[in-house]
Amino acid sequence: MPRVTIKTGITGPDGREEQISEYICDHPGCPNIATHLLGVVVELRICASVCDEHSPGRKHGNI
Repeated sequence: MPRVTIKTGITGPDGREEQISEYICDHPGCPNIATHLLGVVVELRICASVCDEHSPGRKHGNI
């Protein structure tokens, strides 16, 4: 899953630059922030997650 990190340019209390990081939805072409974990393969250290729109429990057409 792609991870996007934005450097704020602001120095935090610990003296390091503050950063904001988010994971992006694994559905092809979706730019939304991932909010639901689908699964993990510990041996390979990978996981898959999707946004609310692509969550398996969501019924399409209903909001």
